[in-house]
Amino acid sequence: MRLRTCTSVVALVFGLGFAAVPAIAQDAAAPAQAPTESAERGGDHLEDIVVTAQRREVGLQRAAVAVSALGGEQLAQDRILSFEDVAKRITSLSFTAISVLDQEFNIRGITNTRLDSPSADQSIGIFSDDVYAGRPGLFNFDMYDVERVEVVRGPQGVLLGRNVVGGAINIVTARPSFTPSAGVTVSYGNYDEIMARGHVTGGLTDTLAGRFSFQARRNDGYGRDILHDRPLDDIRSIQGRAQLLFAPKDSDFEARLIVDYTRDKSSGVTQIAIDGPNPGNGPWSAARTQIGLLRGKPLTIRESLPQFPRFAGDTLETPQGTDREAVGVNFQASKGLGDVATLETVIGYRSGTADNLYDQTGVGPANGYGVLTPTLFATPVGEYEKASQFSQEIRLVSKPVDIGFDWIVGAYHQRDEVTKIDHFWGEVPLAALDQLSGESRWHNRAVSESWAIFGQLGYRFNDKFRVVGGLRYSHDSKRGTVTGTAIATGDRFNPGGTVPLSPLGTGLAAGQSFTANYSDKWGELTPQATIEFTPNQSMLFYATYSTGYKGGGFEDTPANAIAAAISYDPETVTNYEVGAKIQFLDRRARINLAAFQMDYNDLQVTQTDSNCLCSVTDNAANARIKGVEVEAQFLPVRGLQLFGSLTLLDTKYLDFRDSLGNNNAGKFLQRTPKSQFNLGFQYDTAIGSWQDGLSVRVNYTRKGRSYWFPTNAQFEKPYGLLDARIALTPGEGNWTVALWGKNLTNEAYRVNVNYALNDEVSRFGAPRTYGAELSFKF
Repeated sequence: MRLRTCTSVVALVFGLGFAAVPAIAQDAAAPAQAPTESAERGGDHLEDIVVTAQRREVGLQRAAVAVSALGGEQLAQDRILSFEDVAKRITSLSFTAISVLDQEFNIRGITNTRLDSPSADQSIGIFSDDVYAGRPGLFNFDMYDVERVEVVRGPQGVLLGRNVVGGAINIVTARPSFTPSAGVTVSYGNYDEIMARGHVTGGLTDTLAGRFSFQARRNDGYGRDILHDRPLDDIRSIQGRAQLLFAPKDSDFEARLIVDYTRDKSSGVTQIAIDGPNPGNGPWSAARTQIGLLRGKPLTIRESLPQFPRFAGDTLETPQGTDREAVGVNFQASKGLGDVATLETVIGYRSGTADNLYDQTGVGPANGYGVLTPTLFATPVGEYEKASQFSQEIRLVSKPVDIGFDWIVGAYHQRDEVTKIDHFWGEVPLAALDQLSGESRWHNRAVSESWAIFGQLGYRFNDKFRVVGGLRYSHDSKRGTVTGTAIATGDRFNPGGTVPLSPLGTGLAAGQSFTANYSDKWGELTPQATIEFTPNQSMLFYATYSTGYKGGGFEDTPANAIAAAISYDPETVTNYEVGAKIQFLDRRARINLAAFQMDYNDLQVTQTDSNCLCSVTDNAANARIKGVEVEAQFLPVRGLQLFGSLTLLDTKYLDFRDSLGNNNAGKFLQRTPKSQFNLGFQYDTAIGSWQDGLSVRVNYTRKGRSYWFPTNAQFEKPYGLLDARIALTPGEGNWTVALWGKNLTNEAYRVNVNYALNDEVSRFGAPRTYGAELSFKF
């Protein structure tokens, strides 16, 4: 179906919605707040999750913004542990990742592809309890004991903490409660996955409540390093969170302190070389084929042979693997100022370190089988990152009004200090490719500061019409120092080599280095305006003009001092959007729609130069994104909930010629599915005296074709993922036993591709997983 047809369908539904106002108004008596018995537990009405995407608590169906939310119960039932899991449930959201440290989020075609420089900002904002996480790979771990996840689509240039161009994912953790409760869940699955998580909460005094939650998880990995007989894509993690809530009785003051700790380790990722769509006998895929012949059976997509580097001065090779650790402190406080407003503040601090080493190609000259060709080179990459972040936001939020003005004003400040060390090592049999052998290292330290002031003013004419406008001024300054060192040149095949390992410039000899300072600053005004029409409590229509901005930055591993001091420009986006949120059949049916066009300027596009396997960042001239989103839920009978979502996108680069010599004008945006949909159902029913006896949930997600690079030469074919869960809750519901399965059809799909020398070096998503879990509530 072409996009123009779908846009017409949206317009038709909007028109039918207005025409149906008198008929649906009979069902409008029910309030928008969440019912006491939600559909997830077999209730008679659909649940309306309360969200805070607009800095006010409002039901999702009353929020004039494209936002989706997953409640805590659904997160637990669907075993949604990571951001990759969230992307399989939310319309217009997709996820790719080179490694654990290089996670890439995409909303409506806007993504931060391979932009991991210490001075880089993210296109998609990640927030945890309103605190922005600037380093997506370092500060994003598993989710546990979460109240809800909100995904806001489109630029958020006024209210949502840090200014973001593409959208935001906000994790809202479960709050302390004065009512004592506790719960624990243990599970076991294939690949020897063991997970335990739980929480305990309750009042410590009449004014102080606490909550402690934890999660520990491990598995033996989906892949295998057959060269060193080690697991790959495994995990060993532990996480904990402690909270205090101070809420004096008969007072409108409240304060909440959150402290969390996370640590995980892994043997690294599985990299698989696949001969590309234009077969060319690539060196790594050819080597894998020969190794398969020598060992008597082909290598599978879960088997790799990563080569470990032996850095200069070391007597042993350094194994591939990842080790991350982070702590966070979050303080929130609010105080009512009579009937006028509420004063709110959020202060956040995060600090962490990460050490990550992975082989980019998954097989090299030292493969243990004697397979050797002139271009079979190895390029392991080591990344060390240390980051600290402090942020504070203060805002004044007016009290709700039935008629008249409402407003929000505030200020924001964030300071990041990031040190990143990139350590490249390579060897190649062909002496003519000397630039791919040797050892190079970059030590890059950046200090980034962001300041913003913002305000929003709304006017409600009556219970049907409201207009709102907002403006934010953002100012970013970034400075740093980078040193690139040619630690060694040549390798065991070419010990006399003199050319530094790419992408260092050819003017450096072994032991030489360059040091460069860099700095720049940018500022931007980002306005937003929305018109809301609420004909009755079952319908909301809105039209929005919004803008977003992301600051510029500097290259991660520049070739020389001149390149180090050259910044890439900020990027901006302007979004035009209309939407509708409609409930009918006595709140047993719901459909939410959005149609939008985004004009995207000065895109920051990082891609790999296949000549050197080095990253190059360009500002594309601009791009245009058009799309339609549909989300629907229906309760045909008590206990049965049907749900689905659909996104269709039409995107293209405009006048984009990159520094690699490619003219990408007219091409589809990279790492963006042309279409994606999600379908599923949940059925809850009693069994005899067991009120919540049986629960069955099935979910199917399908992603359309997406292109890995702006050239559109390499692509991921459409694929679908099927998940299911069946649970029994005997007696009074204090314990539950469940069987679960994810990717039940064992679909092979990729979450990253690097292209070089006619090979697509790929990282695959998780295979079929399944298991059982036992949960207790106290």
